This record gives sequence, C-alpha cells and structure tokens, in this order.
Amino acid sequence: MPGSSLRVAARRGGILVRVDGALCFVPASVALRIAPPPRVTPIPAAPPELLGIAPYEGTIVPVIAIGSARREMIVCQHAGELLGLVGGEVVRSGTFDAVPGRIDVIDHEGQRAQVIDLPAIYARVQASARPTRWAR
Repeated sequence: MPGSSLRVAARRGGILVRVDGALCFVPASVALRIAPPPRVTPIPAAPPELLGIAPYEGTIVPVIAIGSARREMIVCQHAGELLGLVGGEVVRSGTFDAVPGRIDVIDHEGQRAQVIDLPAIYARVQASARPTRWAR
C-alpha cells in the first residue's frame, strides 16, 4: 500500500547450519546440495582448513572444514569451482527472514545466524596453499 509504514522483511533461501554451537547460514546462491559425509583424501602440506579432496558426482572437490563436526557435506560453487564444506550440522534448509537492514544475518526462531563468508574462506585456503618461492 503506498505510504504504508509497514516493512516486509526480506527473505533468503539457503541452509541453516550449526557450527561448533553457533548458527550459520549458507545462502542458496552458493549452496548446490547437501551430500553424505565424504571420504576425504588428505593433501600433504595443505592448510589446516583444507581437509583434502573427495569425489563428488564424477569429479574431485576440495573439502574445507568450517567446524569440528564431520557430518554431511554442503556442496557449494564459488569462483566457478565446486567445493565441499564440512564441519557443521545441517539444522534446516528453506527460506528465512533476513534481519532488517542486514543481508548478512538471518533470523530463525528468534536466533540469529551469520552468513558463512565463503569468499573469505576460499581466499584464506588459496593464499596459504600457494607454494613459497625458493630463497636466493
């Protein structure tokens, strides 16, 4: 209604995950699927967040830890690549209310969940995975 002071809360689709006791949110814009726990092959000298690699639907994906749990894997797409997130317990998938004025926080039954910063996690893993140059 024009001139109405009622504000409709923005809604976001995605996956609500409990990571080491805290609620987090993986937006549907990056989350592709919830998959069974992967069989991870470690990579020598990999950064701590990079648990290794695992097969997923005929391809190999890097598996990144976001917490200590080792349950289902959330398959995501970032920077044109598939990757798996493990370390959280999936609470629910669906559509959630965004906290007014904050697109990076959603509300679920009175609890707030921060959006998982996948670009930052990806950048940390990429930066720490680069080989060092030989000293002269």
